[in-house]
Amino acid sequence: MAGWLSGVFQGRVNLCGGQQGGCSVGREEFLEALLLLYQECTSPELMKIQHVAKFVHKFAEVVSELRALQPAVHDFELCAVVGRGRFAEVQVVREKATGDVCALKVMKKSALRSQENVVFHEEERIILALNNSPWIPQLLYAFQDTDHVYLAMEYLPGGDLMSLLNRYEDQFDESMAQFYLAELVEAIHAVHQLGYVHRDVKPENILIDRTGHIKLADFGSAAKLTANKTVASATVPVGTQDFLSPEVLTVINGGSQSTYGTECDWWSLGVIAYEMIYAKSPFSDGTSTKTIHNILNFQRYLKFPVEPHASKEFVDLVRSLLCGAKERLDYQGLRCHAFFSNVDWNNLRQVLPPFVPALHAEDDTSNFEEPEQAAPWPAPATHRGAVPAGFWGQDLPFLGWFFSRALAALAKSEIPKETIEERCEL
Repeated sequence: MAGWLSGVFQGRVNLCGGQQGGCSVGREEFLEALLLLYQECTSPELMKIQHVAKFVHKFAEVVSELRALQPAVHDFELCAVVGRGRFAEVQVVREKATGDVCALKVMKKSALRSQENVVFHEEERIILALNNSPWIPQLLYAFQDTDHVYLAMEYLPGGDLMSLLNRYEDQFDESMAQFYLAELVEAIHAVHQLGYVHRDVKPENILIDRTGHIKLADFGSAAKLTANKTVASATVPVGTQDFLSPEVLTVINGGSQSTYGTECDWWSLGVIAYEMIYAKSPFSDGTSTKTIHNILNFQRYLKFPVEPHASKEFVDLVRSLLCGAKERLDYQGLRCHAFFSNVDWNNLRQVLPPFVPALHAEDDTSNFEEPEQAAPWPAPATHRGAVPAGFWGQDLPFLGWFFSRALAALAKSEIPKETIEERCEL
């Protein structure tokens, strides 16, 4: 009993037993479960039940206070929109209470519910909550309302690497490429250290902070690695085609005996390196079918233009990444490669970047390209027959979404376990 109470006081307790396969539940999950139950009970049909109606009236004030304590979209003032995708929109917002500027990723629940097989939005929230690396954006809050889930993250005003490549055009030389590739090596490794593979490493997902250093963002395609350091075959990849490795495409095309792991992200690094110097993709060829064919037959289609001239070290780096999965360089191999021979890996963030964004305000968005017009959200998943009049459970996939970095830091500094157990025994 004392051990269980100790877990509750510390904010997290394992309810499923055992060291493996258990589910860890914290105070935030308990509170969200209460709010979810309360919300479902307020449906007109359930309110006809006497005990349900009494429950709703009894806890109305408590629920109201809990909701007031949690972040909500009305706590932020919209400044600009810097990104739009099929399932999400990224806004630059200002927190009304503090005046702090952050990036708010807004995802529509109906669009997320319609995705089959794997709910990728869960992986993104988990990765950002686990992260303490300087190479990944810091998550400040995760919260939800009836229609949307939100991720409030630090705002990186330098734009993305794609915008930077477009800005420099033919002026992107090997010294600049070395700087960004070295930092990207560390960023990709930081994701792998969390037990995930990114699967959508591309210039648009590489953001530049206010000092000019990069961070790897957008984990909507990330997949958790199994104990064998591979991605489960049932996990559907949704990365960008031009940057997908041959082994990932093989799995997509039904190669049931095929598998892949972290090496697929290193292939993407090779494609980015090639684009930096040659200003084009190594395998793109007009149509989706041709591009996939070229990637699967990379030995025949990987070619290096005569102009612009590239060093033998750079060419060898690209060849060592755009190759078979077993021969491909990994994290340690990359750090030892000749192309990075003069890189001080332990002090990357102390090096002056080749580009430092000129900012006129905290919410400056001038380094981002104008986002495309908003596309219609995917239609909500259809249900056979009438929608149940009672408990539907439509928000159950989002239970455990809430996160506050301030509360997480507070939990780590709570009363020591030994002190709690001593009090529980009294």
